[in-house]
Amino acid sequence: MKNLILRDGRTLAYTDLGDPQGYPLIFGHGMPGCRLQGLFFHNQALQHGFRILTPDRPGIGSSDYQHGRQLLDYPKDIEQMADALGLDRFSHFGWSSGGSRTLACCHALGNRVDLGVCLSGYTNFAEYRGHQTLFEKTRWPGPRLARYSPGLVRLAVRLVTHLSRRHPRLYMHEARNLVNQSDRDLLNLLLRGDTFRQDQMACLESGGKAIATDLLTELNDWGFSLKQINTPVLVFQGEDDTFVPADYARHLAELLPNAELTLMPDAGHLYPLTEGFQNRLFERIHRQLTDRTPQRST
Repeated sequence: MKNLILRDGRTLAYTDLGDPQGYPLIFGHGMPGCRLQGLFFHNQALQHGFRILTPDRPGIGSSDYQHGRQLLDYPKDIEQMADALGLDRFSHFGWSSGGSRTLACCHALGNRVDLGVCLSGYTNFAEYRGHQTLFEKTRWPGPRLARYSPGLVRLAVRLVTHLSRRHPRLYMHEARNLVNQSDRDLLNLLLRGDTFRQDQMACLESGGKAIATDLLTELNDWGFSLKQINTPVLVFQGEDDTFVPADYARHLAELLPNAELTLMPDAGHLYPLTEGFQNRLFERIHRQLTDRTPQRST
């Protein structure tokens, strides 16, 4: 773990993995999750020549909490991290809750971000016309609760976080029940090691306040339109995902001016943690970066 002191005095913790001399990919972790998720990408990133930088978001893991956090505060932190590390250009990819952070960087740092990659991420619900029905079909009720009351989201998250910290075995048991069969098989495999459990518990130890704040930054209006993003974006989505409906990905692909959508019929939500998918992903990113034309400054 490495630490960076931001301009406002907050500490930003992050992992620096993969090829230290490779092209930088900044990774937005899922939720629950933290900087430790970067460990899942280390081996494949090393083989493909990518450097993986994974920051803890404010209040999560070892990063300091930020009051009044909004989605567009994220690229401000990433810009400071990139400046401190001497990264003139980079790409950003994010899984689940990290997808919205990817798009925020593409919007706010378009002059430095070569490529965005969303792996089963949310769309901007302020622009999503189908939210009245599809929210009901997810096993994660956050979007529906946020529509009625952010306070309900905070209360529900604090309750679940408290119970999960006190009863981690119950938390892992419920996690198995919430996913589809392919994800359940993968989760059983992941739980034979320590990394996944450590990642989840490190996030839960951050507390319900920090987790709820992090979630609400993407459940509320993002502060920009998807149509304003000119950076190329690759959108990946499992069609058997029990948390993120495929229609979110279709909505992203429809509104983003320069998007490529890949739907995977048999995939659930955990596919980004498999080396097989990572191998295909990094090959695709490499082709995109090789074929890209110089980006105009905005």
